[in-house]
Amino acid sequence: MFFLRGWKNGQETNVKGNMDMKAVKLKRMMACWIALLFVMLAAQTVHAQKASATVKDIKVGTVKTPDFKDSRESNKNYWCRLVATFDISGSKWFNEIEVKWTVAAFNADGKLLVMRESVTYEDVEEGRNHRACVFLKPSFPRKYQNRSQFDTNNMAICVEILSGGKRLGFGEKRNIKLPDNWVNQTQSGPSVKGQLLPKSKTPFAPMDYDFFEHEKIN
Repeated sequence: MFFLRGWKNGQETNVKGNMDMKAVKLKRMMACWIALLFVMLAAQTVHAQKASATVKDIKVGTVKTPDFKDSRESNKNYWCRLVATFDISGSKWFNEIEVKWTVAAFNADGKLLVMRESVTYEDVEEGRNHRACVFLKPSFPRKYQNRSQFDTNNMAICVEILSGGKRLGFGEKRNIKLPDNWVNQTQSGPSVKGQLLPKSKTPFAPMDYDFFEHEKIN
């Protein structure tokens, strides 16, 4: 009986020891998986922190409707062209970059008009002097400002560069008196639709194709 009891106790001890070893191995595996998860998250965070963009310049000017070879009518209208130059870094290639424009100007009655447009560009390579642009329609000064021509010196312009919904950088050019946070203040307000257009929706679409980034056409 003593021998049998000792054998049973020994067997129980071995079983308990095996269970303890399995528990230790399981804990080690879980610790390894958790550590690996933290490493992956840290790598993603570092990558996200590295990606950045700098808007170096915003130029505003007027350009005449292009005269194509087969045009039969005179092209007399002038568009307002807004061009942003930016640098971008943090990845050799960005599959998509979103450029968000917010443009503000006063109408003939002194009311602030806000226009917004977002343009997505594909296959943007890391580097300097990338260019994006939008256009204000020729009808804008006549319809809203009772003017025959654009007043390019009386506008406020904000350009935001985003990747995957995250803002990498922004820049602004402000020639009218507005508060510093004017973009945030006007986000929830009404905007003028259909006046600010991407290059692809204007007669300038095929022109200077390699000078600007390539728009994503949906």
